[in-house]
Amino acid sequence: MTKFAYIFLLFSAITFAACESLITDVDPSKLPPTESKLVVQSFISPQSARINVVVTESVPVFGSTSATGGVIRNAVVKISDGAKEAIVPYDTASQLYSLDKALFPIVAAKTYYLTVTDGRRSVSSSCKVPARQVIAKSYVIDTSTIERELDGDAALTVKMTWDDIKIDTNFYRVHAAVDLEYSIPEGTSAETFKEKRVRNRFNFNWDETIGRNDFQSDSNLDGASFSSPIGRSRLPQPVTFDYGNGNKFTVQPRSKIISVTMEVYNTDGNYFRYHRSLEMRGSSDNPFIEPSLIFTNIKGGLGCFAAYNSGQLVYRPQ
Repeated sequence: MTKFAYIFLLFSAITFAACESLITDVDPSKLPPTESKLVVQSFISPQSARINVVVTESVPVFGSTSATGGVIRNAVVKISDGAKEAIVPYDTASQLYSLDKALFPIVAAKTYYLTVTDGRRSVSSSCKVPARQVIAKSYVIDTSTIERELDGDAALTVKMTWDDIKIDTNFYRVHAAVDLEYSIPEGTSAETFKEKRVRNRFNFNWDETIGRNDFQSDSNLDGASFSSPIGRSRLPQPVTFDYGNGNKFTVQPRSKIISVTMEVYNTDGNYFRYHRSLEMRGSSDNPFIEPSLIFTNIKGGLGCFAAYNSGQLVYRPQ
């Protein structure tokens, strides 16, 4: 063994030993105290059919805990408008707490209060529903790709514009979905094979552009005209089934647009900051950048209770 190789091995051994000591020799008493917290997520709107509340728990990074991070099923969830109160019951099918809006309507411009307790942990929060709706004033829907399904890469696109509400500080989010009728294969053999027409809803995904994504604020743009990025919704693709013996069938979707629903959410600040913080956390690929904190307005816990008022415009082909 050369002198250089000996020195290299000695240096490596010292380095690994130092790393090992950093891992095993940290005094537990010096670690930051942490405990499992309730995590609550709920976004209310006058247009939503139900009030939905997701209740889970956090899992501390340090120390031992019995927390699993799963859904909390035994919580007591209450919502109030300051005058009346309702319990939001747990729904086993959806694994969230859910209440029909007919039993507790959400009204624009009102403030709502949410409390959650599982017997040993309690959290609370409040939010105010934005007073006004914002409806897209113009839109462009590209349906030309409906005719190009055979190339296997067909998609619809949509883009919309709207006017900012003057004076107030406003936060927006855009959403769009297409209700589509198309063909799917049915049957498990060549003898039973046939085409079936079905209807489903598909959401649009938004292109990321500088200064224009699906979340926008009117900061320094009061009263301006806003535009969405381009939204894309992939159309169903042709499906080929080969049952052998020359029994090969290809189903062309032959998509037909029933309607395109375009929405502009006028959100409160809590909704905007929470979702933007999630975006910032998820888009940070640089390992040397300090992780960004996720916004929360849940007192005593984590998560978000927020509101939005949705303005809706529906396009139906003639």
